[in-house]
Amino acid sequence: MHLREAKPTDQEAIVDLLKRSLGESLLPKSVALWRWKHVDNPFGESPVLVAEEQGDIVGVRAFMQWEFSQRGQNIKALRAVDTAVHPDYQGRGIFKQLTDKLVQECSEEEFQFIFNTPNAKSMPGYIKMGWQKRGNLPLKMALVRPFGVFSGRSARESTEVMQQEWPERLLAKVPYSADSVGLQTPISPEYMHWRYVKNPLFRYGWFSDGERYLCIFRIKAHRRFQEFRICELLPLDADRQFADKDFNKQLKEQVRNYHTAVITFSGESSVQFRSFGRYRFFRLSKGPLVTLRNLGLEKEQFEGLLMPNGIAFSLGDLELF
Repeated sequence: MHLREAKPTDQEAIVDLLKRSLGESLLPKSVALWRWKHVDNPFGESPVLVAEEQGDIVGVRAFMQWEFSQRGQNIKALRAVDTAVHPDYQGRGIFKQLTDKLVQECSEEEFQFIFNTPNAKSMPGYIKMGWQKRGNLPLKMALVRPFGVFSGRSARESTEVMQQEWPERLLAKVPYSADSVGLQTPISPEYMHWRYVKNPLFRYGWFSDGERYLCIFRIKAHRRFQEFRICELLPLDADRQFADKDFNKQLKEQVRNYHTAVITFSGESSVQFRSFGRYRFFRLSKGPLVTLRNLGLEKEQFEGLLMPNGIAFSLGDLELF
């Protein structure tokens, strides 16, 4: 068994392995998606290792490059994403070998930490390899149509976000570093185009007053209801004031158009709002469970990231893609 750095010519074999090992019931898999995710990423190409046996790729491990900023200073990080082992080779420790080796290689570079949102099955393995639980992302949720959530009836057919022309003038205004206490993904026009405009998996929508804010959203279908997910809410003014009256009006129209039962928003966002007309947002810890792995931070710095105000994740940061 040989562990080596992945090459561009490996992409088709890697995607075939992902399909065979993980299936496509949750997310479709293709070379185009792999390239969008691991090559076109504005933060940089992903470090990827493969396990090779007699010329065949039987394992893969990828960390997607990410960045965070705080008060104008950028920190390079990684997001642990795609990993798979061929069914005939599972149970031989290949996942751990690939992950340990890639962690070691990345710790020798400028990356400071890794974050991810593992499922219950993979969580114990990550904890054994040095990951630490940060906890579930706090959500802000408003029940718009409580009957739609609790009736027990199946939701109507999923509603896809309507096709919109993206507002290039507003996208050009989004570079900013919020004055949040914790680290935050640095928003830029390049990031917005990659993450939302050119996303091959989901269609995102947006609304704005044209000057002071830009809201990016997605309609997430659940078994019995549909969720209006606010992925990013970006003040555009230099003074970062938020036009909440116009926002509430437009949000109400969007929720009515898409017949959604709930609205969700990150509880760690630097933008705060509490009401939506007669509906109020309440806070609950039901978002994705986040884990972190230290690479290059001092102990005190890393422990600070585990605290509630250590990182200000948006829902867009942690979506599965």
